Amino acid sequence: MDRGILSKIDYSVLSPLVTAERVLEAAERTRELGFATLCVFPKHVRVARTILPESKVCAVIGFPLSPTPLQLKVAEVEFCIDSEAGELDVVADLSAVKEGDWKKVEEELRTIREIADDRILKLIVECCYLTEEEKKALCRLAADTGWDFVKTSTGYGPYGATIEDVELLKSACNGKVQVKAAGGIRTLEAARKFLEAGAERIGTSSAVKIAEELLHGR
Repeated sequence: MDRGILSKIDYSVLSPLVTAERVLEAAERTRELGFATLCVFPKHVRVARTILPESKVCAVIGFPLSPTPLQLKVAEVEFCIDSEAGELDVVADLSAVKEGDWKKVEEELRTIREIADDRILKLIVECCYLTEEEKKALCRLAADTGWDFVKTSTGYGPYGATIEDVELLKSACNGKVQVKAAGGIRTLEAARKFLEAGAERIGTSSAVKIAEELLHGR
């Protein structure tokens, strides 16, 4: 079995009821099992950093519905940078996308890219709400503004990651931006399928379960 799969997993601890104790436990498992990052709410970045290096801590921004104006998103990004998160998963401005206000979407992406410095940025496209053309347009903007990944889902929408969406995003990004599949990925078999479809990262709250399947066959 290829343990390298574990290094492509972002272990998501994003339950509304998650506690600092739970974050510490997940940080220990992230370090032990070699996941790519531990993905947490902004308020838990410093908690995770007591155990993990900056590069192993990912924070979500505008999560899960991106209802906040740009200045509040910027404050959230700056808070996470000050708290020493190495990666940021940012929900796209979905209402601006639906309004066709691509100038506003682009301004947000450029602004966040500028203040995030060299941190890895992932744009959460939330495919379940968007048309094929809207998904493609977000991929083009992510590439044009220097983002590192596009991500399929928050896991809070009507559906999560699909193979079709991963293939669509992969094609639309044309090698300029990587793809993260997230939302409903709970088994080793599913993780393998999404990686085979072209995803470079997997986001899941079932990371430990997947690791146990891989390492112990259970």
